[in-house]
This record gives sequence, C-alpha cells and structure tokens, in this order.
Amino acid sequence: MLRLTLSTIRTRKIGFAGSFASVLVAVALISACFMMIQSGVSATPAVDRFGATAAVVRADPDLHIGSGDDVEDVPLERSRLTAARLAELGAVPGVEAVVADTPFYAQAVDRHGATLAGPGGGPSWGHGWPVARLTPFTLAAGRAPGTDDEVVLDADLARRSSVRPGDEVRVVTVAGTRRFRVSGVARPATGRAGLPSQSALFFTERTAARLSGSQGAADFAGVLARPGTSAADLANRLRRLPETSDRSARTQVLTGDDRARAGAPETAEKLEYSTDLFGPMAGIGGFLAVFVIGGTFGLSILQRRREIALLRAIGTTPGQIRRMIAGEAIVVALLAALPGYALAVPLARLLRAVLVARELAPPEFVVVTGALPLIAGGGAGLLLTLLSALTAVRQAARVRPAEALQEAAMPRRIMTWPRLILALLTLGGGGAILALSQHLGGEVGVAFLALVVILFMASAGLLSPVLTRLLERPAGAVVSAVTRTTGWLAHASSAAAIRRVSSGAAAIMISVAMAGYALLVTAVLNDTTAAQGRERVVADRVLVPRNGPGLPPDVADAARRLDGAETVSATRATAFSSYVLGTPDTLPAQLVDPDTIGKVLDLRVLEGSLAAVKEAGTVAVSRTHAGEHGWHVGSRFHGWLADGSPVDLRVGAVFDRALGFADVVLPRTGAGPELDTAVLVRARPGHLGELDRALAALEREQPAVRVLGRDEYAGAAETSIARNVTGTYLVLAVLVSFTAVSLVNTLVMGTAARAREFALLRAVGASRRQIVRMIGWETGIVLLIGAVVGTVIACVALAGANGALSGTMWLSGLPMPLYPLVLAGVAAMGLATSVLASGMALLSRPIDALGGARE
Repeated sequence: MLRLTLSTIRTRKIGFAGSFASVLVAVALISACFMMIQSGVSATPAVDRFGATAAVVRADPDLHIGSGDDVEDVPLERSRLTAARLAELGAVPGVEAVVADTPFYAQAVDRHGATLAGPGGGPSWGHGWPVARLTPFTLAAGRAPGTDDEVVLDADLARRSSVRPGDEVRVVTVAGTRRFRVSGVARPATGRAGLPSQSALFFTERTAARLSGSQGAADFAGVLARPGTSAADLANRLRRLPETSDRSARTQVLTGDDRARAGAPETAEKLEYSTDLFGPMAGIGGFLAVFVIGGTFGLSILQRRREIALLRAIGTTPGQIRRMIAGEAIVVALLAALPGYALAVPLARLLRAVLVARELAPPEFVVVTGALPLIAGGGAGLLLTLLSALTAVRQAARVRPAEALQEAAMPRRIMTWPRLILALLTLGGGGAILALSQHLGGEVGVAFLALVVILFMASAGLLSPVLTRLLERPAGAVVSAVTRTTGWLAHASSAAAIRRVSSGAAAIMISVAMAGYALLVTAVLNDTTAAQGRERVVADRVLVPRNGPGLPPDVADAARRLDGAETVSATRATAFSSYVLGTPDTLPAQLVDPDTIGKVLDLRVLEGSLAAVKEAGTVAVSRTHAGEHGWHVGSRFHGWLADGSPVDLRVGAVFDRALGFADVVLPRTGAGPELDTAVLVRARPGHLGELDRALAALEREQPAVRVLGRDEYAGAAETSIARNVTGTYLVLAVLVSFTAVSLVNTLVMGTAARAREFALLRAVGASRRQIVRMIGWETGIVLLIGAVVGTVIACVALAGANGALSGTMWLSGLPMPLYPLVLAGVAAMGLATSVLASGMALLSRPIDALGGARE
C-alpha cells in the first residue's frame, strides 16, 4: 500500500498540492497559537522590583468559593497581610528583615500642570522609603526623605518632571494635590533610570502609611535573607508557616518569575491578556481546520472517484482504500509539519508586533520558539488530517464493486444519512444555545453567540451539498439572465456538478459567517454599549481622571462648592462576586450615593427605586443578572464584596442600562482612602454657563481632573470600547484569513482538475475568453450561494445579539460599509483565483489536454 500511496501522490500533483497547502496553513496557525501561549507564559518584567529579596510574601489574592474538589477561585480587588502575620515572617530563622510594602497612587505633576503617568502609560506608585532596598533603588543625587513634606523620585520621573534635589514638585495622591520638596533622585541598581512600566515615588514611612491606609497591614512583604542563608531554604521555611481558617493568614511565597510578575502587576495583566487570546484561537482554528482540510480531501477524493471505483472493481477492499488514503494523509501531514512551523514563526512575530503596538502586550512579550509549538502544531495537523481524510473517504470506500463504476460515472446521492443526521444535530444544538442566549441576555448571552455561529457553520458545511442544490437554481437563473451564452453554460455546469460547487460554497459560507460574526456582533455590542452610555448620563458635565486611575475624593467635595452646581454625585468602580450560570464569577459593580445618583444617571429602573439602595444590605441589580436568577424586588441572595467579605443582600431595584456601567449597584458606606471613577455634575436650571466657568477654574487647580460634556463622555467611552475589542478583531482576522485559504485552495483544485472539460469545449469551437468567462460566472454562482448562507448565519448572530442586549431579536446595527466590503473582498479573491487557475489550465493545446487527461 505504501508504494501505491506514493505512486498516487506523484500522479495527483494538484490534489497533493492542495491538501499540502491546507495542512501547512493549519499547522502554521496552531503552532503560532502555541508559540504565543508559550511566549506569554515565559515572559517576565524587564526589571524585578523585588530583585534584592530572597522571597516576597503576599496574602492569598483569590477568594476560594466552594469546598472539597468543587472550589472556584475568584480574584480579589485587594488582599493584605496583617501586622501579626508580618511579625511571624520576621521571626522565621534566616530572615534578616521583612520590609512591608503597600503601593498607593501617587502621580507627579510637571511644570506645565500635566500629571505624569508611568513609562508607556503605566501606573505611578508611591512607597515608603524603606521599600527602595527591595529592588534595590540607590540614590543618584540628594538624600532620603527626612520629613513628611519630602519625596524621592526615580530618575526617569525626575527627568520628565524637570526637577532635581531641592526643587518643589506637586504630587497627586488619594489625599489630593499638595507640594513636596524633592530630597533626592534614585535609580535601580541595574543602571536604568527607573522601572520599565511604572514610576516610583518614595516618601517617609509615616506619610506612606497615611496615604496607603495600611494601618499596619501590607500588600507585600519583601523578605531579605541573612548572609549565608540560602534563598531556596528560606522560601521553604516561609511556606511551612502554619495557616489558619482566617483568609488573611493564608499566604503565597513568591520567588523567581512569580516574584517579578507580582512587582509589576500591570505587565503581568497584559501578559495574561495577550496569552489568553490564543487558547480559544487555537481551539477555533482546529475546528475550522477540520472543514478546511476535510473540504480539500473531499474534493480530491471526489475528483478521484473513477480511480477508487476501478480499485474496488478489481477487488480492493474498503479497508485497503482507507489505508491508502490514510497513508496519503500521513505523508502530507508529515511533509507539512516543518514548513508549517517555519511559517508560524513570522506569523507569531506579526501578532506580537500588533499586540505591542496597540499596547495590549508589554515590550517584554518576546516570541519564543521551541519544540512544544512544533509538537503541538505538527501533532494537531496529523490528527486533523487523518480525521478529515478518513471521514471524506468513508462513503467512497464502502461502495460495492458492482456499483463502483456506476457511482463514479453518475453519483446518485449528494450526501449520506450519517452526515445529514450530524448536520441536523449541530443545527438543533445551535438553535438551543441561541434560545439560551436570549434567556440569559446581556453580555453573557452575547458571549454564547460565538458557539452558536460555530455550530451553524458546522451545520452549513455538512449541509452544503443540499444547500447548494437548493440555491443553485435561483443563483444560476440570475447568472443566465445576465449573459445568455457563457452564463447558461456556467449554470448548466454547476447544476451537473453539485458536489464540486458545494465544496467552494462551503468555504465561502465559513469565511463570510466568520467575518460577519466578527463585524456584526462586535458592532452591535459596541453600539449598544455606547448608546446606553449616552442615554444613561443625564448630568450636564462629567469629571474624569486625566492620565490617571481615578480622582481624589476632594475633587467631588470641591465640585459641590462650585457656583451653579445643583447635584454632584461621585461613583467608584469596584467588583462583586456572585453566581453566573451556577459558577462563582466576578461582576462589574459601582459604589454610588443613593441620594444623588438618580439625579445624574438614568439607569431606566424597571422595578423598585435606586433610593432603596441606601437601606442597609440593599442593592440594585441589572435586568440581565436578575433575569438569570429570577430575582425581583425583595429577593435575597448571597455574594462577596471586592475584599472577599461575604454578604447577604436584598434586591431593592432592577435596572436596564447596565452595559459599560455595572451589574450591581452598591451604596457607598464611607469615603476611605479610595479614588473615585467619575464625578457627575448637574447644573441648576439656567446656570450652566456659570457652572462651566467654575469648572474651568477647578480644572486649572486640579491637575488630575478633566471636564467632559455629556457627548464627550460618551465619545470617550466609545474609544475605550474600540480599544478593548482590538484583540478580538485580531484573532478573528487571522481565523478569517485561514478560512480564505480554503476558498482559494478549493477553487484552484476544482478549476485545475477540469483540463479535459476545457479541452473539449475548445475542440468544439469555444474560445479561451469564453471559457474564462464561463468559469468566472460559475465562480459567481458559488459566491452567491456561499455569501447568502454565510450572511444568514451572521444575521442570525446579529439578531441574537440585539435580542440579548435589548430583548428584541431584530436586524439593526449593520456596519455599513464594512460588511459589504467584506463580501466584495471575498468575491474579488474568488473571481481572481478562478480566473487565474482557468487561465493556467488553458495554456496547453486542446489535443495535448485531451491526450494527457486522466479518465
């Protein structure tokens, strides 16, 4: 069988080339995904903020919900080591010192009144001066801070602030804006001017304790080892400290890369985000590869039906035919593994460049090549190729010898019963999940639409022969009406070769459906979020942070004293943990003032009143979250606050406009050292001009404040939304490109294998131009069929997104002209490919093609 397999590959060069190309691209895609995952996992910050420590200890950053093996981890907003725990760490043998570190917001203001973020737009953190030894930072000029009005800046921040020791600098903290005297300038021992992704300001211990609100606790404990003590031994001793049921006593001991990531959470967050993109991408790519490779092998086997029929007629068993095809698949997969891996390297580098340019990944994210991506990509390619090839040959191998030649000459069935049943099952599964998405609603319901589209694409691919037969007649009639001669020939040829046409149509269905989902669903989610934001804000002006994470509480206090202000209400974004689909998950939440929030925000309350939130233990929940659990006003439920505290709450109101805001609205119980997310201001009737003048003066006095009008605020939210979906667009662009390869491959194989048919047409008088036109119109029929089905799938997803977000399944939010451009691009690519392939097939003389064509 091996000799027969190799002989077949040599004589079926076009089929082999098409199969090789589809497997190569699949291997490249999967290898690139694993390469990106490996790169993200292995990347670390360029400078370890805790580099001088033997280990760093922190409180458990996760809330563990459940018991036994059924435990879910939910990240906490902040967890701190108690003073008692810090004392226990200091008593461990081999510990020289334990330095408590609780970073807090501190942002310098330059001479032009602008707040300065960290390098690359990163955060700016304040610390007590003893924390400097953890990196270590050493003084490059001046001295350590000695009084509460002194500060040491890192060298990079001092340069950007244009200050040196002895100068004054304004610093914004949670306590407001005040002037500090620069006592010194420090830099890391590595010689850099500062940390690569954050700025550092060092204060006296007393000032740091006041601004951080630590009260003797700490976010981190940097442990320094005594001389002669092994860092590894000390870390093991720290891990053996007894733990109690008290969550604050549960700790993590971090060393190596984990320690470096803990010191640069902004870098770690970006690395995690950019890594998490590619797991689903690899899974969806593998799913699509089944159809891409399966379609290629199916077309190849369709073109070889007479060859397989002859083999069956001379006594070859079905098992031998399957082994022959399996052998071909193995050869193709093995030959495509190394070139696919080689192609994955530039693809991964391109993805990395886009992520870094869009600031979705840090510069430390560097593409790492190795054996794992090769093994993963090559192994997946081999398995997918075998699965696709054996599935495609199943029907041809089972034909009885007496029927083989008759089946080859005139196929009687366009699809098998198992394929039809599987198609109906996937269609029904997609419909069931679509109904579930409407029941859940909101962003959770929209998330399920990706699975709906995948199942509908699978069903369309399986049903492509039936759909092609149904749609070929109207599509062919349209083409025939446009041009009577070549159009009629294209219609007749397509009607006589449903299987061939369905292979090309299936590739277009998947391409259009994927692109349509990417554009339509993302567009409607973004548009609905932005629209709800515009409708929600009824305040005249909104104060937001300028180049920082939040607003000091004194900004809201100052706004309340402004002339012309009638209502001022501050909000603070937080998190709330509750059950989503039976699993604990983190929901976006907002802390508000119940007495004033209803005057500056219209949340479209459906039940109850926002004023009820001021009652102890009462909250407002979104329509989506309430609908999932069947909650109404008065319903009670259990949850966890951002610090992990368990709470039993009562529903006081159900509201509708939650997108871009929150699923849970909680009352503010106290000011505390926390930053506000926004301050909403409503003017007294007829005093908006007076308020604007007062706000302009406030903006000059408060460097952290930016004043926006209602429309500007909505526009800023839309910009943020667009930035957040960049990663989604990137992933979907790669997957759509992958499916486009299937389209090109199918058209080239289908056209190149028709050399004998073209030769016969030329022998009876058809010109090259007429044949090329006929192929173009045939491709037009294929494009029409695929575009119609793909658009229907995309529109179902669009209607589902509208239904989940607004409660009504209707077609709105079509992104014009992006979607027509996608269809035009697919059409242009298909027509160009078919015309080029047909032109190459017509290069030989008719007599040569007739003599060399295989029957």
